[in-house]
Amino acid sequence: MDFTLAPVTIQQIIVFLRVAECGGFAKASGYLNMTQSAVSKSVARLERDLGVTLFIRTTREIHLTKVGQLLYDEWNDEIKALHNSYIKAASIQNQEDKKLHIGIMNTARPELYLWEIEEEFAKSHPEIKLSFASAYMTDLEEDLLEGRYDLIMVPDFEHYVLEDLGLCWKWAACSHANVMMNQTHPLAKNTTQKMADILYENFATLEQKQRQTHREDLEERMAPYHVKPTIVPGYRNAYEIKYLFRKQENALLFIDEYFDCPDNPDLVKIPVVDQMNGVICAWNPNNLKPQIQKFIDELRPTRSRE
Repeated sequence: MDFTLAPVTIQQIIVFLRVAECGGFAKASGYLNMTQSAVSKSVARLERDLGVTLFIRTTREIHLTKVGQLLYDEWNDEIKALHNSYIKAASIQNQEDKKLHIGIMNTARPELYLWEIEEEFAKSHPEIKLSFASAYMTDLEEDLLEGRYDLIMVPDFEHYVLEDLGLCWKWAACSHANVMMNQTHPLAKNTTQKMADILYENFATLEQKQRQTHREDLEERMAPYHVKPTIVPGYRNAYEIKYLFRKQENALLFIDEYFDCPDNPDLVKIPVVDQMNGVICAWNPNNLKPQIQKFIDELRPTRSRE
């Protein structure tokens, strides 16, 4: 057996592939949740272990060498196949496990959408136990890909990312969309809104590292009116929205009915009666064991944008 690759770790290969795809260490570090220095050191260690140069580095950008391009092309499919085979193996191992591990957003209110689903599922399938854990939205998506969750519940605007990752989804709960604003805002006196009424307002959005899906969702809703949203500085995560939104006195925030809104008398939440949003349930098609399919089949939201 040839041990040439023995010093190389799968993590090093994954980091190399991500740097190649992102075209730089900084962008790759955000995706990998690593520091830029750690990413750079990982690639340098891989080059040293292999005895080859993978990237041509300049002061502004990097490019794959011919050797680097060859290894990227060969390894990319192999790593994907390796990951998918692990997910399938884990699925086989868990076929007899009568438990579903479900990840939920830590800034959504499960009593408003999830507990009723759980109760109905328990009536239909008492033999399957549901286990819940809460986490940040981006962590949920990563953990679903890695097989740590069977299903996750996320806001519907995340469907852009789910589809890019090859994950499937279905509506879990739908309602009228809402806009949250300071009570001093001129629109705060209204009991309802329509999309046409708020097209030219300022909006605060959730600004994530890789994809600004909250903004994409707003842009898609405004596209039929040929208007682009006016975005003010956004928030890095839903916790920031919950605790810091009050500072955005002139901005509106587009939210669903299930978001854990700030407990603040200075803020009001108004339905946007011609728009729908809510919570979607996502799963990995490479891990579609029978228990997951049964749960998916039980999801029957009363209202949907579909």
